[in-house]
Amino acid sequence: PVARNAALVEAGLDLAISRNATLGLSYAGQLASDVQDHAFKGVLAVRF
Repeated sequence: PVARNAALVEAGLDLAISRNATLGLSYAGQLASDVQDHAFKGVLAVRF
C-alpha cells in the first residue's frame, strides 16, 4: 500500500554484456515520513 504524501522512485538500467546476454538492474522505493520500502531487482537474460 502507498502511504500518504509519499515519494515513489524507480530507476533501472540494462547493460549488453555480450551479443546474446543482457544484465538488468533496477530499484523501486517508496519514501514517506513514517514508512520506507525499498526493492532491488537483478536480471540476466541470455538468448540462444
